[in-house]
Amino acid sequence: MQCRLNSIGNGKILIWKRKAEQYLIDSGIPYTIIHAGGLLDKAGGQRELTVGKNDEFLANKVRSIPRDDVAEVAVQSLLLEDALNKGFDLASKEEGQGSVIKDFAALFQQTRAGL
Repeated sequence: MQCRLNSIGNGKILIWKRKAEQYLIDSGIPYTIIHAGGLLDKAGGQRELTVGKNDEFLANKVRSIPRDDVAEVAVQSLLLEDALNKGFDLASKEEGQGSVIKDFAALFQQTRAGL
C-alpha cells in the first residue's frame, strides 16, 4: 500500500508540520530544521548542495539529494554555529554540475534565521 504523505490529515499534513516547526522556534530551544528534497539512494559527497527557503526549489528541475548528503549536513549543523536557529530547504545539483561542497560553514551562511 502506497500513501502520499501530503494526503494524511485530510491533506493538511504540511500545515501541521509547519505549525510544529513554528512551535519549536517559539520555544526558544536552539534548532536547525532541514527540509530535504526527494531522497536518493546514491553516494554522497559527489554533488553541489543548494539551500533555499519557502519551496524555492519547486521551480528547479532537480529537487533531490542523496541520503548521505542529508546526513552529513545534519551532522555539520550540530557542529557549526552558522546553522543555529535556521530552517532551510536542501537539495543538490546533478552529479558533475557545480562544485562539491566541502565548506559547510559557507553553505549555512547562505541561509537565514527562522523558517
